[in-house]
Amino acid sequence: MKVNIEDYYKRTNQNITPKSLKKEKKSPFTLAEMLYGTFNIVVSVIFLLFILITNIAKPLINDLFNPNFPLETRQIFFLSILMFALGILFEIYAIEKARLHKYSVIGAIIFFFSIFMTISITYIIIKYSLNWVGIQLFGQTEIGQNKWFYLPSIVYLGYSIFNIYYSFALMNSQ
Repeated sequence: MKVNIEDYYKRTNQNITPKSLKKEKKSPFTLAEMLYGTFNIVVSVIFLLFILITNIAKPLINDLFNPNFPLETRQIFFLSILMFALGILFEIYAIEKARLHKYSVIGAIIFFFSIFMTISITYIIIKYSLNWVGIQLFGQTEIGQNKWFYLPSIVYLGYSIFNIYYSFALMNSQ
């Protein structure tokens, strides 16, 4: 029996793929959004635990160190709640994007929420000063006026601006 090898290499004009099958849209990779949302949630929970411990131990801290320390944590609590909510929104965004279901709407919500966060920290900085953290925790003492307390305001403001840019990119990604 002779086999003609060229029969195997002949091109046909037939379409090999069946026409009844449709190509499914693959779910996008959303690990970055999930990790960023988890990071926001973890950091905000750490801040909330710090606030809880500070409020519980406020009389003890005032007795040990200085009764002039107000140890006010309302603004830190407010910003921690905003960070927690943003983390949850990033988690929802990642889940909706994996499901391919209205994730651009969640991206727009994250964008506007990030703008609200930036306006909030800017308002706090304008109202109390750049070292509002030191003034809120330690009052007008030498510790409260320390220049190192400028750092949390600057970091949080930069973080809020980064969230605006990141959420704008998420909102416009297709």
